[in-house]
Amino acid sequence: VIWYAGSRMDWENVLASHRGVDEVDIGRYQRMEETDFATGCCMLVKREVFEKIGLFDKKYFLYWEDNDFSQRAKKAGFKVYFAPEAVIWHKNAGSSKSGSFLHDYYLTRNRLLFAFKYASLRAKIALIKESIIKLFKGRKWEKKGIIDFYLGRFGKGGWK
Repeated sequence: VIWYAGSRMDWENVLASHRGVDEVDIGRYQRMEETDFATGCCMLVKREVFEKIGLFDKKYFLYWEDNDFSQRAKKAGFKVYFAPEAVIWHKNAGSSKSGSFLHDYYLTRNRLLFAFKYASLRAKIALIKESIIKLFKGRKWEKKGIIDFYLGRFGKGGWK
């Protein structure tokens, strides 16, 4: 079963998605092609890229750090590709299960961090509105992620 066969960024809503998620591999994704971002669980990166743009941004710690790295690489003139020959076994949500407090917190906070670094003004305004709504109607750890983003609390352990 496929978890990643390339990616797509929805810049209007600042949502990242993987192509091929949960599909049985029947050979549909067999061509190397440029993609919006690479997944951090399986990257092959030239030393030159690290020398030019640095390492993963520690502000993220978990979630969106791979997308940030990919965007920085692209801005520096590099290309990001999906390579179907690269096959790994990846336990999805091994770091944190979907719906867990870690998942809710880091996904929420880091989406905002990423958006305010790369997205359009229109998308940023929409995310401010979304943040206000989630502060009233969101899950506990989404609220904490929003508060910590706006207070500038980043990196590992902000959820504590």
